[in-house]
Amino acid sequence: MTLIRPMTQAPGWFEEALAQEPERGTAVVDGCTLETMAWGKAGDPGLLLLHGNGAHVHWWRPFAPFFAEGTRVGAFSWSGMGGSERRTHYDFDLHRREIWAASEAMGLFDHQARPWIVAHSFGAIPALFAVSGEGGDRFGGLVIVDSGYRPNPAVSPFEDRPQWTNPGYATLAEGAVRFRLRPEQPCPNDWMLDFIAAHSLDLRADGRWHWSFDPAADRMRGLASGEDVAAAIRGARCPLAYVWGEHSALMTPDMMAMNRDIAAPGTPFVEIPGAAHHLMLDQPVAFIAAIRALVPA
Repeated sequence: MTLIRPMTQAPGWFEEALAQEPERGTAVVDGCTLETMAWGKAGDPGLLLLHGNGAHVHWWRPFAPFFAEGTRVGAFSWSGMGGSERRTHYDFDLHRREIWAASEAMGLFDHQARPWIVAHSFGAIPALFAVSGEGGDRFGGLVIVDSGYRPNPAVSPFEDRPQWTNPGYATLAEGAVRFRLRPEQPCPNDWMLDFIAAHSLDLRADGRWHWSFDPAADRMRGLASGEDVAAAIRGARCPLAYVWGEHSALMTPDMMAMNRDIAAPGTPFVEIPGAAHHLMLDQPVAFIAAIRALVPA
């Protein structure tokens, strides 16, 4: 693994997970090609991993192998993120259809057991729309990771965001050292951040390294309404479970109390102690254990 900055020694489990190369492929939705990665044996029960806003499929590479024993694990980059192509328009229905297309392309429906979804942050919103709409009962369950219902903000946070003017960086290292989590939070595992940062830029035709997400996507897509998200939680056609960070900036105790009121009785709620919003990065072992406990083997 290329090192971007001085860092502490990565643990053995992390290096061993990265050594398990995924099967790389593609899926196409409305003419837009998505990058996919899969681990485990084709034909085994499926598990789909969905990343957050501005992230990419590489976020799951340290974790997917831990779920791949007897399971076909798949992940993809949303359109406009990572190595997937950009669109001239984005909306949540498109992202919902990306879930179906990528799952089909990676063979996650090939076993009689219905596949589960684990979705972090932004990724949980189209996942909720997928499991509550037509065909939602084809999924076995959805683990919502530090996301869920949040009341509508008075003003979209994207309205006042300045126009993107970054001209890119001369080298990968120059850009990667500027990598920051959104929302910002401390993360003691600099080896994890180093890996994510090194896969968060791509070399463009201008010969410079640019962040691998479409800065126009947020404005086009906007925010999913709180009412729509609440309706999707109530209408889910498969079991739901929640995992969130004790110190999350987004899913505060008040937010989690609202989700408990909306979710079906008996829905599991698992708090990861010491974790913030990007809980898989700052508490990776606890995150792996929680997902293993919630998703049927």
